[in-house]
Amino acid sequence: MQLVHRKEGGGTTASARIKALLIHVHARSGPDAAASLLLETRLDRDYLEDETRPIPFERWHAGLIAFTRRWGREALAALAPALVAEEVLGAWGRVLRGATAPHEALAQLDGFGGDDTDADRWEVQRAAPGRWRGRLLLVRDPAHERDGLCALARAAELAAVPLLFGWAEGRAQLVRLAVDEGYAEFELCWREARRAFPVGALVGLGLAPLVSTLMDQPPLTAALAGVGGGLGGALAGAWLTQEQRQRARGQAQLLKIQALERLAALREQRERGELGYHAGAVVAGNYRLGRQLGIGASGSIFEATRLSDHAEVAIKLLRTPIAHDTVAADRLRREAAALGLAWHPNVVEVYDDGHLPDGTSYLVMERLHGETLSAKLTESPLEPAEVRRIALEICEALEAVHAAGVIHRDLKPSNIFLVAGAPGEPPRVKLLDFGVARVEWAETRITQAGTPVGTPGYMAPEQEQGMDVDARSDLFALGGVIQECLLGAPPSERRSIEPREHPSGVQRVSRALPRAWRVLLERAMALEPSQRFPDARRFKEALLELDPQQGDPELEPTSAPSAH
Repeated sequence: MQLVHRKEGGGTTASARIKALLIHVHARSGPDAAASLLLETRLDRDYLEDETRPIPFERWHAGLIAFTRRWGREALAALAPALVAEEVLGAWGRVLRGATAPHEALAQLDGFGGDDTDADRWEVQRAAPGRWRGRLLLVRDPAHERDGLCALARAAELAAVPLLFGWAEGRAQLVRLAVDEGYAEFELCWREARRAFPVGALVGLGLAPLVSTLMDQPPLTAALAGVGGGLGGALAGAWLTQEQRQRARGQAQLLKIQALERLAALREQRERGELGYHAGAVVAGNYRLGRQLGIGASGSIFEATRLSDHAEVAIKLLRTPIAHDTVAADRLRREAAALGLAWHPNVVEVYDDGHLPDGTSYLVMERLHGETLSAKLTESPLEPAEVRRIALEICEALEAVHAAGVIHRDLKPSNIFLVAGAPGEPPRVKLLDFGVARVEWAETRITQAGTPVGTPGYMAPEQEQGMDVDARSDLFALGGVIQECLLGAPPSERRSIEPREHPSGVQRVSRALPRAWRVLLERAMALEPSQRFPDARRFKEALLELDPQQGDPELEPTSAPSAH
């Protein structure tokens, strides 16, 4: 089984999943219990009014942990009715569109929640009236999947689908949870209209002769009564079956209309509520927004013009409801603090930060033109000379960052930006995203003891275990970045520096590492911190001593098979 490439970060999911938990708890244990659960999710109640809005995936997982801590894992199986409550129907709009039966809707599960969330990826293995089997590809952080809570909650969502079509709740089963292999398999069965006419026929055949006998009728009359009774029972059963189907179709049609109407109303409401953040709007009294550069789980990034001097900047806006999430807000403040401390030509510069009147947090940075290192690596691995030049500039940035008492903790190609230079000049490196950086004097709520922060494969062993980190942890990650630049594939979570097949499905060329590079990476990515380079300056000296074109006569370039 080929491993599925996980997305960087936890991603987002639909707020409907938390909203359904709250509806269930409110009905079962009252408003105080629902308020307590909401507090543990660290989300804003008003934000959850729109069930199609994105929330961080880890917030859903945290909500499930809090829910099962009080009511037990088995209580997740009772969530189905809350998942189809009127206040949650908007999340099913895309799933229901065009579907006339549960198995047709189940084929469209990728649309659950709407357009703004990271959709679950489903593969249908079997689909027929009354029975379905499918596989969910686990593309998010496996740390949120290992306890099985998200899988059990998804099983409840599957069981809710027949309810949307007027039938009884289905019976969903988690067949297999294979986190390391990147998938989970589910089965669902449900009962549609009972075929009542055979039962009616049998009842008619049995009762009619009995009645005739009790009434002392001749045998022939009893036989004829039996035939007539059977025919009448069958007709009555057929009518009952048709009535059940008709009633289910009517209920399903009503629910579909309600879901689509609610979805349209929510979109209109969101458009009205977000008019303040569009091209041309002025933010914080000094920044006129331009086009949107990107959108993520916690907010959006716009290009903007600083009105005071017409300078071009980039502004990161943390969505108002997510700003109520203390962890997300702390990360934005942490990024501002770290960037303010660690000024260097190879570190993105921060100009301003604060809060808008509606509670939205913002961070203003220099506007960069170019591409991330991860985007560049989608084309092919880099030549050793270019890898060394990029690595030297990263070392320069890390020297300044570490001297300021800041540990980045999430160094990876997507957080390294290559700023386009003048024609004929190489791009300049800029280190990005200090949202999970460790600032010596400002450790607050970013992590709890024993909780790892970072990206698997780039994290040093002590970082994966949630232990204290220092500059050598960032240097371990730099070794992983160099490896990916040379081989074209991200470092293995097993910390092997041998070439391996890239798990994303994108064909890349994998080349054997020259001996000198391999020796350097073995030291940079040593399991014990004491065996690594002690600081960025020593790492830089080792790179300067390295002949970037030095080959290894024992190893010839090879082509790795493509991943499919």
